[in-house]
Amino acid sequence: MDPSQIVKAREQFEPSGAMEARLTTVRQTGFLGVFGLAGVPRRAWLVTILSLGGWLLVNADGSLFNFTYPLIQKDLGLSDNDIALIYTLLYAVGAISTFFSGPMMDRIGRKPIYQACLFAAALGSVVTAAAPGFAVLLLGRAITQVGAATEWMSGQVMVAEEAPAPVRGRLIGIAQIGYPLGFFLGALMSLAIVDRWGWRVLFVCGLIPVLMMIWARRNVEDTKRFQEEVAIERQHTELRGSRISQLFEPDLRRSSIFISIWHFVYAFGAAGIISYLPTVYKHFGISLTGTFTSSAIATAIAAIGYVLAAFLGERFGRREICALFLVLGAGAGALLAFAATSWILLTIFYAGFYFFTLGHVTSAAGFATEVFPTRVRGTGCNLVGASEWFGFMVAAITGPWLLSHAGYSATLVMWCVAAPLIAAVCALCMKHVPPRTILEHVHR
Repeated sequence: MDPSQIVKAREQFEPSGAMEARLTTVRQTGFLGVFGLAGVPRRAWLVTILSLGGWLLVNADGSLFNFTYPLIQKDLGLSDNDIALIYTLLYAVGAISTFFSGPMMDRIGRKPIYQACLFAAALGSVVTAAAPGFAVLLLGRAITQVGAATEWMSGQVMVAEEAPAPVRGRLIGIAQIGYPLGFFLGALMSLAIVDRWGWRVLFVCGLIPVLMMIWARRNVEDTKRFQEEVAIERQHTELRGSRISQLFEPDLRRSSIFISIWHFVYAFGAAGIISYLPTVYKHFGISLTGTFTSSAIATAIAAIGYVLAAFLGERFGRREICALFLVLGAGAGALLAFAATSWILLTIFYAGFYFFTLGHVTSAAGFATEVFPTRVRGTGCNLVGASEWFGFMVAAITGPWLLSHAGYSATLVMWCVAAPLIAAVCALCMKHVPPRTILEHVHR
């Protein structure tokens, strides 16, 4: 077969849609009925809770370093360049691990990769707590990063493949709330523990994801779509090919390129402000405790943005809502760069930026699961993840230099205004997927 024939023949690799979960016909009453979620099958709820819990816990653990690096820096005698190097290497680890975990998800399953992520996050946190110096600290954070980076899309893919089409975006949105809630939990843990027992005790709490891993092993199976895909591939091995190369074949090339640019530039901006938040707040005369409090408030408010983006995306289209939220986030970013003159204003504008720019990710994650077929959904979604971690890495490398040479206002414009606007343009360059479309119908 020539390449064009292979691309057409691969349509038979896509499951028929017979495994699509259906909503139970019930009256939309009670708490779930308010959100149109009454009648969602138990299996879909289990996977959603699993993804939410895992994403929350690994982000809570990841946020601990963001909040406490000034204390770790002082305790271990690390320089600003050492911290920048740690961030850079961590983001490189995240990009590499997500890039290679995608094909593994499409080969061996979503659930095994998810469980490995939780174990890595917990192990890395314990190593961090025991770190006597730079090398062990870097090792601990790298192990945690492997788990945290890969968990995102492993959980989202599971939710997308188990959720009924009419509520897929809402369930993905619920799972995505784990990101701001994880940072919210991390801020609360930092406030409660650091002053009393120090940062090492804080990282020991990173063992909690092990409990989620045990629960997942006992209560959740791999997705039915993946199981159907495995059965199909056993009958058509001649068409399997490299998962990564399939992303850049004619039928998926445009989607792969634009979604990669979109998530790279968005992540560059978001990582810049999040990673160096203590440094930015210190420039404005805000203490570390004030930074913890501001971040806790901002991320708690942002959780509403995550939910809102998910619901609006389901009604008006995920691509369109992503672009809208990114533009609104850029507006809040401009206020953060030029009008933040006090702790209250910093908190308000940072919350606005977080609400819209990071909130758009609930629709963005759902969109990513839709634009890639089942045979490469894990690979494509983790290409998105790798693009984001690469953006984080660039932000880490350039962050200290930008703040010291370009100035705080100009750097905030790059991070919080230009980056989301470019991401919005890339989103609009991708194909439109009608809301509530069954996954298999997107590619037929």
